[in-house]
Amino acid sequence: MMQNESYILVDNEEALAGLIQDLDLYDMAAVDTEADSMHHYLARLCLIQITIGDHHYIVDPLCGLELSPLFKTKAMQTLIFHGADYDLRLLWQAFGFSPKKIFDTMLAAKMLGEPHLGLADLVREYFNEELKKENQRADWSIRPLSLDMCEYAIHDTFYLHELCAILVEKLQKAGRMQWLMEQCDALIEHSRQPNPPKKDPWRIPGSSTYDPCGLNLLKHIWEWREKEAEALDRPPYKVMPAELMLAIVRAQHANFPEVDKSRLPKLPRNFKGDRLDSFTKMLETAVATPESEWPERLPKAPPPAVVPHSDLLIALKTWRDEKAEQLNLDTSMLANKTQLIWLAAPGNMPWDIRYEEAHLMQWQRQIWNEILREHLPTAKRIGED
Repeated sequence: MMQNESYILVDNEEALAGLIQDLDLYDMAAVDTEADSMHHYLARLCLIQITIGDHHYIVDPLCGLELSPLFKTKAMQTLIFHGADYDLRLLWQAFGFSPKKIFDTMLAAKMLGEPHLGLADLVREYFNEELKKENQRADWSIRPLSLDMCEYAIHDTFYLHELCAILVEKLQKAGRMQWLMEQCDALIEHSRQPNPPKKDPWRIPGSSTYDPCGLNLLKHIWEWREKEAEALDRPPYKVMPAELMLAIVRAQHANFPEVDKSRLPKLPRNFKGDRLDSFTKMLETAVATPESEWPERLPKAPPPAVVPHSDLLIALKTWRDEKAEQLNLDTSMLANKTQLIWLAAPGNMPWDIRYEEAHLMQWQRQIWNEILREHLPTAKRIGED
């Protein structure tokens, strides 16, 4: 165990037992996580930072400890995060754990119309302190952890309890505490939903205009990159960025079916020896693939689920923007583009159904009811037959 006056590194049974005992004494904990997605092929949860009272812990999930008892403690049922979505997903994927309640300080700041939402900005504003930035891109899977990395990590939870208290007071004065709680409950539920597998993940942005020949080349290049990235345990974009993949497709397409490395864009410096040979063989395999096996272009996107009434859409957007300015909120918090389209559905669809289709939360519905009461009684019933 590495310990100093600022934090305790939990990497053995004794330290874990102390943390569990401490967590059962409190009703709430501040939590953050660190992963290694910028350095490895598959992201792993590498650290869990926990602040309770004046005690600061850094839990090492990679040291082989059985951490499940940690998540059954009292304090871990109500957590403070800053930008909770990614942390919640990591904890659910790694341990099948999600708390009962959360308070997201970033979301709270957004609810209050704060001009800057980053933790460093809020710490600067409310505590007049500067957070360290040196280890933002560190490889958190490295062991042993350096002193600088640990000090950087613990500052992500160091201020959260006090920041939470400040923002709760402001939310209560503004009458927006319930807004935040509803949003936070939705975040917890969302974090438990698995991301649906992406069909044809090799169809990267920028490839939609390619013909079947170009798509065939791109598919082979993408699959080669994935195998290399997995073998090297590196993120795929570090093996070959998407822009270079697209450039290679364009160059190879122009010289099809000849494979001539001298006519390709400049390859990364480490493309030599066996790797270069493997890459070249992949291109030769790609150009030799029969046309009958080439991928097809995707069909045109299906028509939208609803085509909005244009005049109603314009009116709703105007009313939304005016209300957001009055409330000092980002306009997207009242309704984003997709939600506005559903609200502007043509015909006599009742507003409750429009709200359902737009997936508006209760607090958003209340504001839209205010907007409609203000504008519709004196305005032409735009969008109705």
